[in-house]
Amino acid sequence: MVITKIIHFYKYHAMCQYNFPNNLPKKSLLALLIPAIMCHAIQAHANDNELKVHLGHETITVSGTPQKEVGEQTTTRRELNEQMVQNNHDLVRYNTEVDVAEVGRYGNKGFAIRGVDGNRINMNIDGVALPEVEVNEIFSPYGYQYEGRFNPDLEMMGRVRIMAGSDSLLLGSGAVGGSVSYHTKEPIGLVKTGNFGGYAKVGYANKNEEWLSAFGLAGVYDKTEFLLNYAHRTGHELKNHDMKGHDSSQLDPIYLFPKEYMPDSLKAYKHNGSTSSLIYPDALDYKTNSVLAKFYRHLSDEHRVGIYGMFQERKNHMNIDSKNITNGSRLGGGIRRAHDIEKLESYGINHRYTPNDSQWLDKLHLNYAHNKAFGLAHTWIYNREIDNEAVSSSILNNREYRPTKTITDQLELGTDFLPISLHKFGEHRFTLNATYKKQDYTSTAVDKQEKYGQYLKYAFADAKKDIHSMSLTDSIHFHERLKAMIGVRYDNYKYSPYFQNADEHKSNTDSCTNTLGRDWLNNSLYCNTYRKQAGLTSDDLSAFAHWRDGEEKLKKWRDDNYEKYTGLQKSKFDHITFGGAIDYQAIPSKLTTRYKIGTGFLAPTVTQIYSNYSFNGASQVPNYNLKPEKSLNQELELDWKVNGDINLTMAGYLTQYDDFIHTRYWQRSRDNPDSKGCTVGTCLQSVNLDQARVYGIKFGINADLSDKLHTDGRLDVFANFHTAKDSATIDTDKNGKMKINTLAAVPTSLLLGSTYTSANDKWSLGTRINWIQRKKPNAVKNLEIGENATTTHGCPQDIINYYGHCPPYFAGNVTKYDYYEYVGSYDQIHRSKSVILFDMFGSKKFGKNNDWTLNAGIYNITNEKYIPWQTLRQFATTSVNSMVDKEGHGFNRYTAPGRNYALSLTYEF
Repeated sequence: MVITKIIHFYKYHAMCQYNFPNNLPKKSLLALLIPAIMCHAIQAHANDNELKVHLGHETITVSGTPQKEVGEQTTTRRELNEQMVQNNHDLVRYNTEVDVAEVGRYGNKGFAIRGVDGNRINMNIDGVALPEVEVNEIFSPYGYQYEGRFNPDLEMMGRVRIMAGSDSLLLGSGAVGGSVSYHTKEPIGLVKTGNFGGYAKVGYANKNEEWLSAFGLAGVYDKTEFLLNYAHRTGHELKNHDMKGHDSSQLDPIYLFPKEYMPDSLKAYKHNGSTSSLIYPDALDYKTNSVLAKFYRHLSDEHRVGIYGMFQERKNHMNIDSKNITNGSRLGGGIRRAHDIEKLESYGINHRYTPNDSQWLDKLHLNYAHNKAFGLAHTWIYNREIDNEAVSSSILNNREYRPTKTITDQLELGTDFLPISLHKFGEHRFTLNATYKKQDYTSTAVDKQEKYGQYLKYAFADAKKDIHSMSLTDSIHFHERLKAMIGVRYDNYKYSPYFQNADEHKSNTDSCTNTLGRDWLNNSLYCNTYRKQAGLTSDDLSAFAHWRDGEEKLKKWRDDNYEKYTGLQKSKFDHITFGGAIDYQAIPSKLTTRYKIGTGFLAPTVTQIYSNYSFNGASQVPNYNLKPEKSLNQELELDWKVNGDINLTMAGYLTQYDDFIHTRYWQRSRDNPDSKGCTVGTCLQSVNLDQARVYGIKFGINADLSDKLHTDGRLDVFANFHTAKDSATIDTDKNGKMKINTLAAVPTSLLLGSTYTSANDKWSLGTRINWIQRKKPNAVKNLEIGENATTTHGCPQDIINYYGHCPPYFAGNVTKYDYYEYVGSYDQIHRSKSVILFDMFGSKKFGKNNDWTLNAGIYNITNEKYIPWQTLRQFATTSVNSMVDKEGHGFNRYTAPGRNYALSLTYEF
């Protein structure tokens, strides 16, 4: 019924009739007028004759797309343009299996696929993996450390491939739940005709007031190919449902929020509202510059060499008062502004050899790539003075400078062999790949005091990684009805931890050897390892203590030796991955059955293995024996071609996860000897504990209704339905194993769509209707913590420990507090709601040679108000997104944008 309505929506003139409310803002009115104008353009060209393309004496029609793998979705450059894809959120807007996970100040932490997200989804550019997110569990609630995943500028991309399900056979670590592969543009993609071409483009999106300007040049000649592409973006914060415009004054440290922006319990704060109750998104100003350059030289018909370079930098200036834990109030004195940077520098060379007369070799390629990813959390802290609810001064006091950097050098050798016929055992095409990757991760925490200068605030462990991998795949063609693939991969990881400089060495080793008292007796895992590496024993302590100038001798020993030892152990592991697929036509040209099995793994991060940081009564404990996370994905798909115009698909999948890396918390006290190398109250350690499983089903229908409706152009309609369930088993501190939900599983959804393309390809119009079901309480079970208080008559434990008994004059009522764990539904689940989102987008070519293209779209036309699930679920854990007042007013700033539009104008030559 819905599809029929969409068809009629296109077919009749009524589709262009709009009733506009009188109180619409001008920009909203413009957003609604754009598709209306395009509708009238459609009617004006409804009787255009089909444009024929002639090459010499031949008329050629090219149609069809390459066969997709099970679970794969590829977005082409044309689709990126037509659907006005601005960022990763837009990229998966019409993917029922994938969403983007938010992380607050740093944008997002990647994609959510098959019940997992973050590092469990491999992200790569042209086969080179983007760095993982390094999360410091103690720092995370404060937003002190950069925790975003790098977001490539999609204007530089020729296509993006998203694979749902384990994909480590091809991509290695990270592809536990799936992968997102960005493929940069190639010269041929920018050349319309002849040997030389390019484009210039401007665009605007009102949901974040982003302006885009870009240009590209490319040439394709007999011996030479080249490409140069540049894009510049300026924009502001992503708006919430209120679609309130950007206010640049909020970035000024003297800015004072109006009371109505913080509608929490003002009486409790004496008219000093909490910034966590802010109802509008944090003010943000950003600028992004991106450059891509490629050059190929064909030395002969068989040899091609190439060189490329890519640069992208984004600078953010942001008001982060809503995430200020220590002074987060309207009239507070500690004002924070973020000056964060995200940057990627990449270059490489490659050689491709395609022999003309080899009996066994089809293609050989050798690629070298160098990537440097830089993320900076730079927080400027001001001392603000308030006089009678007016700002009298705001002076910069301190800058928290927290950069992270990952440098990757990757060398890859790939070999594609010619098919080998084994007669009745099929034709086999082997591919062999070998990769060596060298990676260096560093993290720094420096305070830059305006009065006292710069000093090291915290010292974190860094590490170098050596990664070797080799894979072999075999694509088998038995006959036209039966095809298969099988492959195996081996990965070997070695971690070598270190500290960057003398200050970091000294900061860490002083905690173990600074004084003969408390520090020397520090029995943390780190200190015990350090003293063992240094060969220090209790006899050395006695010797230092015996001398009159023992402290001075100890200081001299430290000065002579502290850089020689790290206190950290090297780690290593290896892993074998396999995968396979079968494609069988059960009914020739009608019913195809596909089965796919794949495995994935995720290597532990440097932070998970080596964190030894202590702060505010909490201490991290390293774990040198962490194992990689593992996954097994199985998927079965049925593809039924009803006729040449209608195609039905049905699929089911089961993904199992094992050895999930989980942060274990416990309390170190006199009553709890289970210290595991922890010497401070609250202890944290990354351990392999959890197991999880996600299973789901998908239905799809695709139809070309052009012939049935006798349209001049092509009318494609589709419907995609996806639903999934998940569960996880975790080891708790006190109550053994418990079952919860992963929370990262995407909600059930139904996507309906249609696209009409004119016969001469001069214009197109698309609609999308996306129904997203709310999450239900029984699907969001989470581990909760409760507190028990027991009051007895006696003495405090420290008195008993001191005297050995309870003296009567110290006796009284003593209350002991303890915690317990239980499974309960996520307490914010009531904020999840079902929504129906309606979008329209289209394109129109014009000009003498159709050189100009106007793309425009309007989204959330019905102006639905909701919080996306991947945003809402982040409040279930302690993160930079958890800064919301108890009354819940602050949730309003996390609602999705209301009715919004985007448009672009492109000139191609």
